[in-house]
Amino acid sequence: MFKLENISKQYKGQQVLKAANLEIGEKEMISIMGRSGAGKSTLLGIMAGLIKPDSGRALFKGEDLTHLDEETLAGFRLKHIGIVFQDFKLIPSLSVYDNILLGIYPRRDLSKSDKAGRIHGLAKRVGLEHKLKEKADNLSGGEKQRVAIARSLVNQPGIVLADEPTGNLDAATSDSIMSLFRELHQTLQTSFIIVTHDREIAQKTERTYIMQEGELI
Repeated sequence: MFKLENISKQYKGQQVLKAANLEIGEKEMISIMGRSGAGKSTLLGIMAGLIKPDSGRALFKGEDLTHLDEETLAGFRLKHIGIVFQDFKLIPSLSVYDNILLGIYPRRDLSKSDKAGRIHGLAKRVGLEHKLKEKADNLSGGEKQRVAIARSLVNQPGIVLADEPTGNLDAATSDSIMSLFRELHQTLQTSFIIVTHDREIAQKTERTYIMQEGELI
């Protein structure tokens, strides 16, 4: 489904990615490990179409994303890619419902009731159906990440990119979030790529890659 071919990227003369290759099929769950600054987040940014590689190709279902314009890439992300960040990226003053709605709001091919149905369904899946009216600022860290996960899935993407999704959480909450990822992976049959520095988190995925000297091994 998603394939990276010989991806290279430099920042200020420093080689961050060097001929990185990765292939992930439908309904897979993999993890990527590596030291801080190894290029893991850059790799995810390229997969999401947020960063242009210096060379190589990023293919989604055979379509090369590296030469698409920004407007086309934005449309691609909206329908096909979900993103989960370490720091949640929620708007504190908005409710849980409205934070999830932000992920699907731009869609013009869905009615208001269709959007509401998806939001309520995902809130139930992540265990927050009773907190839809609660402001995000009042939630615990684990609850905030559950909102972010629901938002990443509201467009029913084929793949979710999670960048250190448990990095700001304690061990018990991290375990619950990974259990949720596994449950969603199995029930929704969505592919997940999880960047983590935590070996215990990585061991809960189906395959693990190590980012080393700009390459995946």
